Amino acid sequence: MTLKIYIHNVGHGHAVHAFTPNGQSIVIDLGCSDNFSPLDWLRGETDTIDSLVITHPHGDHIDEIQKLEEFNVRQIWRPKWLSEEDVRKANQNSYSEKLDYYFDISNNRFNHPIKDEELVGNPDVSAGVTITKHASRDCGTSNINNHSGVVVFEYHGVKVVIPGDNEPTSWKALLEQNKFVESVQGAHLFLASHHGRESGLYPDLFKTISPKLCVVSDGRVQDTDATSRYSAYASGWPVFSKSEGESKERYCLTTRTDGYVEIEIGQNDDGSPFLSVRKS
Repeated sequence: MTLKIYIHNVGHGHAVHAFTPNGQSIVIDLGCSDNFSPLDWLRGETDTIDSLVITHPHGDHIDEIQKLEEFNVRQIWRPKWLSEEDVRKANQNSYSEKLDYYFDISNNRFNHPIKDEELVGNPDVSAGVTITKHASRDCGTSNINNHSGVVVFEYHGVKVVIPGDNEPTSWKALLEQNKFVESVQGAHLFLASHHGRESGLYPDLFKTISPKLCVVSDGRVQDTDATSRYSAYASGWPVFSKSEGESKERYCLTTRTDGYVEIEIGQNDDGSPFLSVRKS
């Protein structure tokens, strides 16, 4: 009975899938690459998305949104307070059809309220897994990165923090929210914000979280790269390489150089928690 989280290698994009011990599927963002479709991969596992999180509607986070037609999507979270004008202004014209679909979802398909006791991520619903979502609505709309949701998984006391493209303005605002601070304190694994760019790095955040391992979802061409700085904030964790057949202590992984990352969280026979990290 384990929680599995997959950080897919989609170049400059963002796509994370998770499976709870009772088989619920969670999708965080809809990025893809020219040679890999996370939703095609997921379709081989299930035709149901129990919980969909779109951290924020930038193009590289909604690339596969039209493929949602192939799935039964049960629940959705997105920053629905952002206006259509602000979102379209923040995207290239080439994303207009995908944004049409995004707003169709936002305005028409998932407006029915879901009771807290029915939400995926309630530990009574998700076999002991807690999933919380946090965002700041008060950062202005000139940069919708700062409206990104931050998703926190917790299972047997092990925490994984998965943000969108949050930048210092939103990190500062989030750190003023007691629920957010409580949720991320003691996190074991942190997915770097904004694909590991300097613009997403907020050193004060690491006064609250002290991760064992950081992961960067990035492509081969980056404007800036804060990987070495994220390594400095991590204390290290053994990572098993499938290609090399051995484990090495690592501080920061990147999908650019390490491929996809698989995280598994569970409980040992003696009741202690375990965290297993593998890379391709």
